[in-house]
Amino acid sequence: MVPLIADLLIPGILWLNARSMTDKFSQEAAQQRIYREFAILVSRDENTIDLAQAALQIAKVAYPDLDPVPSLSYLDALARRVMQLHAQIASNTTEQSNPLELIGSLNHVLFEDEHFHGNESDYYDPDNSFLNKVLEEHTGLPITLSLLYMEVGKRAGIPLEGMGFPYHFMVRYSWPEGRIYIDPFARGQLLNEAECLERIQQRTHHRGGLHQRWLEPVTPRQMLVRILNNLKSVYIRHGDFPHALAISDLLLLLLPDATVEQRDRGLLHLELKHYGRAMQDLQTYLERNPKASDRYEIRNHIKQIRQTIAQLN
Repeated sequence: MVPLIADLLIPGILWLNARSMTDKFSQEAAQQRIYREFAILVSRDENTIDLAQAALQIAKVAYPDLDPVPSLSYLDALARRVMQLHAQIASNTTEQSNPLELIGSLNHVLFEDEHFHGNESDYYDPDNSFLNKVLEEHTGLPITLSLLYMEVGKRAGIPLEGMGFPYHFMVRYSWPEGRIYIDPFARGQLLNEAECLERIQQRTHHRGGLHQRWLEPVTPRQMLVRILNNLKSVYIRHGDFPHALAISDLLLLLLPDATVEQRDRGLLHLELKHYGRAMQDLQTYLERNPKASDRYEIRNHIKQIRQTIAQLN
């Protein structure tokens, strides 16, 4: 008896479906592991959050099998070279040490020897936000190059602060007699406050002076939020909603009371047809923001979700 075509196809279909479900469960398990490990890292006291470790944990969203050890070892090696160069310069001069010599040594190693630079040609590549890829490709965004700069500086004994200027992240170095701003995206360019203001005005068309809040260094948690927001925007821009959702989950770990972020996660669930989770997030958003400016739009989404669920049942 000749077997029916369906009899030949069904075993293969069942195998493919089983494999697909296994892959899905494996991905979800990996995401939950990333989520738990990130939660542990950011639950520490603000001043003890390890930025490099947390940044590498974020990178696992795209590279779930990432081993952080090579990246951390590379940061350590870069710092040793900075210290060796500074010691060599100090031993070759009889003049009093200039505080900026430390910055000069750091800039030389990162930008002259290693050729780290801003990725202007492919600014919206998600890899620009991942510390492991920044270390591999020697290019990235202002904030990830600043993170690299700060982490190498910390290991070399150079205290640096992240500065969250509008549309452009930089680093500040202070000593008893003064302070200077450093732009790692521009290969370590040094700026004073007036030059920072000029740069901000060029980028934002801001007409006034520097807002005082711009001159306050960002905390590690604020820096991670900015990295995640950048990355979420890039993924949405690329239509990569699964990765955008994973980033939104991490953002809500850092900002559990951010209702707008909960709304955004609900909309991402909706894009991915996770109707139950979408409704839960959107309803919570409205409960906590009953007078939200977009409440009518969100209510329409919830109505459509209910209709869809009813049709599916």
